[in-house]
Amino acid sequence: MKASINAREVTYQIEGESGQAENKVLLADSIDLTRGTSWADDGYTVAEFLSAPEQRQLQAGLEALVREALVAAGLPVAADFPVADYHKVIGDDQQRHLAVVNLTKEYTIDRLPVPAALLEARVSELCGHPVQAYNPFDQMRLFHLRLVRPGRFDNNPLHRDVWLPDYDDCINIYVPVTGSTADSSLSLVPGSHWWPENRVERTQNGAVYNGVTYTVPAVKQTAEPLELIRPNPGPAEVLLFSPYLLHGGAVNLNADATRLSLEMRFWPVETIG
Repeated sequence: MKASINAREVTYQIEGESGQAENKVLLADSIDLTRGTSWADDGYTVAEFLSAPEQRQLQAGLEALVREALVAAGLPVAADFPVADYHKVIGDDQQRHLAVVNLTKEYTIDRLPVPAALLEARVSELCGHPVQAYNPFDQMRLFHLRLVRPGRFDNNPLHRDVWLPDYDDCINIYVPVTGSTADSSLSLVPGSHWWPENRVERTQNGAVYNGVTYTVPAVKQTAEPLELIRPNPGPAEVLLFSPYLLHGGAVNLNADATRLSLEMRFWPVETIG
């Protein structure tokens, strides 16, 4: 499948049995945490996030978690090792990379370097509704780190989060930590949170993306050329976006920097009327 990111052509090789798609907008029957905001039509916004000291503490602490994972995977690094150089110590050792990913892909909220309440307050402010980092479907409070090496297919395929169970009714954040640039940051399709399901062809259960197996279903084909963008939040910013948006496929085109980012989801404190 061909698409473009910031008008730059990319090709995705997606394998997996196609599912049956209905003429149905998933968001129409769900809680829309973008509703009433100035960015509701696009489905995303970029904004200032925490105070400068809090943002630095968050980012430094997340880099420390990656160093800790490298040590656990048998690659001891210095306390000041720059995580943007992650690919230089991992190289093409996919087994070692997956060992690190298995340690960093999901953490309980107590490992967050700053109080979760700080993030909850700012995301609530941006949504105009109180939210919390608590998933009512599985009663979990989690955050996720994403490590994407340059020139490798470490990124998720293009998907909607709500094609997986337990991700309805929430809002997502993407926080750059290091190596997140106009050539590597998360990509998305603006406005696609209101697309009916039959506007794209997707896999039914998981997907094989450029030879790598993923649990999330992936877009296989579209009737029109897909035009993705990278909103590219800066070091002091956050990208807030609907999980109903098509996003992912964010190939790291940096010349020599691994991308590390924080991803986290928030649900309404109470039902929106």
